Amino acid sequence: MTCPQKPFLVAILILMPLMHAVSFAQLAERPSERIVFSSDDTQRCFKCHGMANFAFRDSMTLEVHNFSVNSDIFKASVHGKVPCQQCHIEIKEYPHTFERSRPKVSCGNECHAIDSTGKAYTHSLVVTEFQHSVHRKALTGENPDSPTCLTCHGQGNPHAVGRVKKTITIKEKMSLCVSCHENATLMVKSKVDPEAVSSYKRSFHYKAIRFGQNNTAVCQDCHTVHHILPKDSTGSSIAIENISKTCGRETCHPGARMNFSMSGANHLALRIEREPLLFLEEKFFIFLTLGTMAMLGVGIVLDIQRTFGWIHLLGQGASWVNATTGSLRGTLGRLLRLSKKILID
Repeated sequence: MTCPQKPFLVAILILMPLMHAVSFAQLAERPSERIVFSSDDTQRCFKCHGMANFAFRDSMTLEVHNFSVNSDIFKASVHGKVPCQQCHIEIKEYPHTFERSRPKVSCGNECHAIDSTGKAYTHSLVVTEFQHSVHRKALTGENPDSPTCLTCHGQGNPHAVGRVKKTITIKEKMSLCVSCHENATLMVKSKVDPEAVSSYKRSFHYKAIRFGQNNTAVCQDCHTVHHILPKDSTGSSIAIENISKTCGRETCHPGARMNFSMSGANHLALRIEREPLLFLEEKFFIFLTLGTMAMLGVGIVLDIQRTFGWIHLLGQGASWVNATTGSLRGTLGRLLRLSKKILID
């Protein structure tokens, strides 16, 4: 007996693979759904980037890139209310696509914010100054050890940039520079004098800080904050033609002249090393000071000998030592006898 449904079942078994092939082909041809971001889609960004350990390995370099952002830290930062797209201007949709190689985020981008005067806020002037300073080498790729904006602002984390304090202690201000310039290995590698910090710590300015002064000069007061240039550059604040203006400001040493400014008070040790005459002068005064103190000591010893005599003094000293030790021995003996009586007897 033949089943009347058998031809139908056979047809289904034959057509099913073909139907699956067609459906897969249609799925492959159908474009994936894209999400176009609005101008403020920060919360949508955090759905992925807010996950811990959200990372990606580059298939070419095998380098792992961490794209995880702590939302709490970001919201507490100075940029906490700034939409992601303000800095990442090339990210406009998901999945992310880039026409060319992905550009690095620049602090010089235009900000959609208003300052206290009602003008559009921007960091572009500060970025331009920094790009022309001695610290620009990290931006140009010449020296990856050089600082960037994030070295001082955010401690390397672009999403943790804190608010600039209206008042900052003198030690906090100085530590921004000292944290790098006190690293002798890093300074030698970067061809920077490794003794700059140690020589500053021998100056009157640093000694004033140690004794509690809060209005003395630190690194940024002489070298500026963002536009730091070598001393032989005509635009440098410590160049010969500019240093008297730097020292002679109203907040520092009003009316300071060239001789005062070029005295090398902040880095005297470095100047002494460069000028043989100053080196010899320093050694002469060290010898003179030590020699004077030694002669004073000899005079005191001779005066004691003339007045009292060494034998008499030694005898008095021996008597004092004997009396002191005898008293101590007697006290110790009494304590031992008392302990024996309490604990044993």
